[in-house]
Amino acid sequence: MNISENKIPEKNSTQAIEIVSVTAKGFGVGYINGFTVFVDGGLPGDELKIHMLKAKSRYGYGKIIEILRPSPHRIKSPCTIFDRCGGCQWQNCNYKAQLGFKKQIVIDALERIGQVKNPPVEDVLGMLKPVNYRNKAVFPVVPADNTAGFSIGMFSARSHRIVEVENCNIQHPAHVGVLKVVKKYMRRNKISPYNEITHKGLMRFVMIRTSLATKEIMVVLTINGQSLPLESRLAEDLTEIGVTTVVISQHTAKNNIVLGDHFRVISGSGFIRERIGHVTYQISAPSFFQINPVQTKALYEIAVTQANLKGKVVIDAHVGAGGVSLYAAKQAKEIIGVDIVDAAISDGQENARLNGINNMRFICGAAEEVIPSIINDISPQVVFLDPPRKGCEPGLIETLIRTQVERIVYISCDPATFARDVKMLVVGGYNLVTVQPVDMFPHTGKVEVSALLLRNTI
Repeated sequence: MNISENKIPEKNSTQAIEIVSVTAKGFGVGYINGFTVFVDGGLPGDELKIHMLKAKSRYGYGKIIEILRPSPHRIKSPCTIFDRCGGCQWQNCNYKAQLGFKKQIVIDALERIGQVKNPPVEDVLGMLKPVNYRNKAVFPVVPADNTAGFSIGMFSARSHRIVEVENCNIQHPAHVGVLKVVKKYMRRNKISPYNEITHKGLMRFVMIRTSLATKEIMVVLTINGQSLPLESRLAEDLTEIGVTTVVISQHTAKNNIVLGDHFRVISGSGFIRERIGHVTYQISAPSFFQINPVQTKALYEIAVTQANLKGKVVIDAHVGAGGVSLYAAKQAKEIIGVDIVDAAISDGQENARLNGINNMRFICGAAEEVIPSIINDISPQVVFLDPPRKGCEPGLIETLIRTQVERIVYISCDPATFARDVKMLVVGGYNLVTVQPVDMFPHTGKVEVSALLLRNTI
């Protein structure tokens, strides 16, 4: 759609706008004379007075000055720092409405990006109690103009400003207590925060993982060096508040990746164990695992039902520490799990042993490289896809199309890249049978899906 220049609202102007939809990043979407404007914090039904922050040729961004008429979905946020913290976007929104928004986000992605007409998207499966659900949190440590000289917390939305976290409605309650201990240790020992511009300073990130089933807590300290001063004393202080293992991640590269390539355990086992349904999972620092144990069980039940595994040979292209394949193993004839992270493969092998699963084997390597080399010999009837946010590599999709795998169950946390990959699969001869969204991330714009695609035999 072409917008004439005289219809584009000027930067720094004040405008009135009605919000009609939302994006996965939490923006409200409205139109001014046909010109698309994204408004931070806007909800469908809001009538707003906004300040135009930016106006490009096809879209712009606005900031709320005043709510002229609130959305019927708008509620008072239970979080006192909601408007400053970037951890979630919809604490100010009725939860039932959030589920409706997420369903529409998935539909829109499939129609717009995937070119799927009338996509078969089910209602989003929500949580009964959508609070304190996150079993993993990553807190950056940055320089600050305060008495301590550093801040630890969450990045403010779309910025590198840190908001200190004293309490959080979506994090496991143990996370804030860990931060208090780490802050005290840094102040007492004058530990410098990492500066991403100068690449100096020691402490980069604090990552915390918790287990709902076992109550175990892992703390991973990412540092720009080899060791921390008095690190055994820090481990003791963390142990006193319930932390069961402390790991140092050595990360001296000049990038903003959370974890380095080298890990050293300074107390405990170096892992935690979580239980999803009938399966126990051992999880080490670099291993991928879903962040919401309650909804993970629901997700796995859906995916296993879609896969219809009885007596079939299966490839899991992004197996992580075992994930859905361990949950499904007893129904399948054989499962081959592939993952590029060596530590995840080690965890997966140990998890298979822990659960007495003998029909799984694991291969370390990139899915798009490993699977083309083994797929003809294995001849799987089912493939699980659960890629990172960037989606599948084209080479993997092309291999599945070429070998005409009968059934694909695609688990995704990113509707856009999911829709892009679905388009390739549909063009290549697959039917998108059903898409079941699961609310793995309440109060945010993110949504998980499990989708079934079947090879078109006509």
